[in-house]
Amino acid sequence: MNTPAGRRVLAELANEFAAVRLSLDVSGNGPRLLVEDLESGEHVFLCPLELASFTEATPEDREDWLRVGNYRGERQPGKRS
Repeated sequence: MNTPAGRRVLAELANEFAAVRLSLDVSGNGPRLLVEDLESGEHVFLCPLELASFTEATPEDREDWLRVGNYRGERQPGKRS
């Protein structure tokens, strides 16, 4: 796999529901984690502040994040997107 300068692949994680690639990206103003969905090609860069906020999330917050693939359309009415 060819990775751009300033980026290092850390891991690829997969199970029966999803597959993602995690990379460390240092090409911006500071280090960020790049998370790529290997099925859709979608990606997101997360800074240390965003990553730290995950530790403060409630179980309900995390449950709402689990809306990928076939589960994307199953959000409950009245819940925030």
